[in-house]
Amino acid sequence: MGLALLMALQSAALAPPPPPALVSDFDLATFRPSGDAADGRGCVGRDPSEIVVCGRRRRGGAYPFAEMERKFAVGPIVAEAGIGGGATGRAYVEGVEIGPGMRSNRLMVGIKLPF
Repeated sequence: MGLALLMALQSAALAPPPPPALVSDFDLATFRPSGDAADGRGCVGRDPSEIVVCGRRRRGGAYPFAEMERKFAVGPIVAEAGIGGGATGRAYVEGVEIGPGMRSNRLMVGIKLPF
């Protein structure tokens, strides 16, 4: 009995140690444009070991909110698609009461044809 207990304790897996905390002294807010570049934009660093990021701002601001609003506008979700010849197919749900306390829930597929 004692041997079985010792073997069970020895085979118990220990939890792995937590990963080391990520420590960084980099803060982008502390950096300012150098302003000493030959092209006038401030894109050349003084120290060859530093990383310099350059870019141009968009017209109308940094983020194109009007374009994003147009692309990702929230509208009604309709499961309907054109299937050719002016016809459209759609999928929808329907619920009908068929008796006292009894309800029939249906998944329907429909096709609309122009005439």
